[in-house]
Amino acid sequence: MKKIEKGSIKQLVFQVLTIAIAGMVLWPLFDLIVCKVFTHTEFVYSVSEHITEPIIFGCIIGTVFWALDKKGKKK
Repeated sequence: MKKIEKGSIKQLVFQVLTIAIAGMVLWPLFDLIVCKVFTHTEFVYSVSEHITEPIIFGCIIGTVFWALDKKGKKK
């Protein structure tokens, strides 16, 4: 298997996808825990909150991490 080079576009895509998928799994779980344990409210799954927001978050954070890696590689 080929290694993914730091600062490459492949690394950017991989980071964005990994963070977005992890967010889509972890965010609803944390929200469920908060609803059941702390606020004692009913958990309601919504597409905008539990799918769209983690994808946006993954794009932003993945791009920031990629830019920092690329900048660190140049030095």
